[in-house]
Amino acid sequence: MAHIVPGVPSSSGTHFPKHYAMSQWNEDHLRFEADVFELEVIGEIPSTIHGAFYRVQPDHAFPPRFGETEIPLNGDGNVSSFYIKDGHVDFKQRYVKTPKLLAEREARRAVFGRYRNKYTDEPLVQDVLKGTTANTHVVFHDNKLMALKEDAPPMEMDPITLDTIGYIDYHGTLRCPTHTAHPKADADTGEIVCYGYEAAGEASPDICSFTVDKTGRVTEEVWFQAPWPCMIHDFWVTENWVVFPINGLKASLEQMKNGGDHFYWDETLDYQLLGVVPRRGAKPEDARWFKTPQGCYSHTINAYEEGGNLVLDANVWTDVHFPFFPNSKGERFFTDPTKVTSPILRYRFDPKRNTDTMIEPEGVHVPGVNEFGRIDDRLLGKKYSRVWILKVDPTRPVRLNDHEFAAPNAGFNTLVCYNFETGGLQSYHHGDDSTFQEPVFVPRHEGAAGEDGYLLVLADRYREGRNVLLLFEALDITRGPIAEIKLPFKLMDGLHGSWVDGKEVEAAREASAARKAGGK
Repeated sequence: MAHIVPGVPSSSGTHFPKHYAMSQWNEDHLRFEADVFELEVIGEIPSTIHGAFYRVQPDHAFPPRFGETEIPLNGDGNVSSFYIKDGHVDFKQRYVKTPKLLAEREARRAVFGRYRNKYTDEPLVQDVLKGTTANTHVVFHDNKLMALKEDAPPMEMDPITLDTIGYIDYHGTLRCPTHTAHPKADADTGEIVCYGYEAAGEASPDICSFTVDKTGRVTEEVWFQAPWPCMIHDFWVTENWVVFPINGLKASLEQMKNGGDHFYWDETLDYQLLGVVPRRGAKPEDARWFKTPQGCYSHTINAYEEGGNLVLDANVWTDVHFPFFPNSKGERFFTDPTKVTSPILRYRFDPKRNTDTMIEPEGVHVPGVNEFGRIDDRLLGKKYSRVWILKVDPTRPVRLNDHEFAAPNAGFNTLVCYNFETGGLQSYHHGDDSTFQEPVFVPRHEGAAGEDGYLLVLADRYREGRNVLLLFEALDITRGPIAEIKLPFKLMDGLHGSWVDGKEVEAAREASAARKAGGK
């Protein structure tokens, strides 16, 4: 049975623009916190699977101040947990109690303004509270569950109760005021490699690249400047290098002060950049900038070193992936989404080569619209073979109900597994009324070989008005799910999430109990 915590009445007049890069965004806000004990399971979950799948969705707790011009990226972080043990699954969902959310609950209305623009906040909160929403990713490190948004430090949540604990400053060692939502974990060292952009203030070109060791302390740090300030949503990390994608989604302080958006798309830019710095012992002057062809970087897939070269994989948009931000002329929705794709590309180059020549991709590995690619996280920064990624198949329109179809490009209706070594591609389609959210890899057991395991992916079932969590054999998704875990309601589209092994969850439980017993 679901226990629903009453929230704020729904604002049925608030709608999000549909866009190819965002899948099929639900038009209504969810606005609830819930516990569901013993979700219904169709099929069988292997008894060796023990752990928690955490994911987060941007979910406005109050009708936004700017109504229909609001964007989905500005919703409040609402975290879900699927805890799996002995073939059973329990569900929990809680808002991240950010200073923003607490201030708006106190006021019983939205008091913060446009996405990452403090100049549009109401006077009572301007320059007083951090306006972060903690709505982009949920990761686990140093026995802590961290809810992340790239404009502020992580917010810690109890991994069992999902209660919000507060900001994480890495035991007082974090100096950067911003923090990536996509830290990269090193399975060998226990470190996470992180960065913050606009690190010296809004629209600053400053980047802080840093490493956090397994005890949760910053051990490496270098500050340097990009050629221009822009959204740097994701990055690559290898054993010896850190690589930052610099695109034309630029930040504008003038635009913010005039009450506009944080970012705009510079459509006059005919190239992108890759900023490469050493992972350890870097100095500001070590940053090197390589040109790549025009497009727009969003999410990376993975990177590794081979024969002295960097090998970088990503799906790269052929135009801006967020057209609800204006271009340099102030125009919105200026691209035709049916003509924009995000093929999977691979770059291979010597990081010590001359920076004067353009780095061309090796060719298109997977054409079309691809997003939210995930790998076996144990292989981050290492040579690997497979990516599991979502794809839009416009030949299979998504049926929202018995009478209505979505636009052909409106949803990620296909799950794909692509093998870079063989070129082999598997795909799976769950039905004409289903789209997928970001997948996550689950190792088969402790010590299992790389890429040997399962895949979890949340599917939106529109006719039924619910979500189902699907479990696949990772190496053969064409067989279909071996188990289907049914939710009794429909979640909003999430952004990112993580699988956390049961031993780590239990260790976090013990660490949390010890801290409470010690009064900390």
